[in-house]
Amino acid sequence: MLGSALLAAPVSGNPKVARAGKLSLAVSGPRPAFEQALPYLQMLGKSVTYVGEGEAARLVKICHNLVLGVVTQILAETTVLAERGGIARADYLEFINGSVMGSIFSRYKTPAFVNLDFTPTFTGHLLRKDFELGLDAARQFNVPLPVAAITHQVVVSLIGQGLGDIDFAALLELEARGANLTLKPEHRDVSDGLKPEDGTTGEA
Repeated sequence: MLGSALLAAPVSGNPKVARAGKLSLAVSGPRPAFEQALPYLQMLGKSVTYVGEGEAARLVKICHNLVLGVVTQILAETTVLAERGGIARADYLEFINGSVMGSIFSRYKTPAFVNLDFTPTFTGHLLRKDFELGLDAARQFNVPLPVAAITHQVVVSLIGQGLGDIDFAALLELEARGANLTLKPEHRDVSDGLKPEDGTTGEA
């Protein structure tokens, strides 16, 4: 409607995360509009963060997805290293998830890593797009991103290996190929860590 205040409100999480009530929102735009919309935004997830005016939330989301790719890559590298040393992926990831390094995200990706189900929630192509947006922003603001730049090249390789249309957890498969390791599903019943806030069982 003409004259209405607009907010940008990208989320962290996919439909499974949304069903579990664990979405996080970064919101930018006029502060009065944010305050007015806040009760409704809070219905959408577990946290709502106001990050500033204009399109600030867009940059926050891009930075978020850089972290997403970098964390997934190091999880892939260390999981393959552990498996090469004779440790089951499920056991290694159970330890990580129970440690100070564990997170909602690492738990959520554990079933994909353990059972090699790369049904897409976010593809390699989409991750590459966000890395390139992030690297463009870094050039604009003159910020070096050495780790993100290296991970971007890995994601480009992921797509070059024909793995760009499946879930970006296929970074595990790319890492295994580099180690000349053939991955097999472990057929373990592992939790993704997602449960609705009311404690009922969410959709698998």
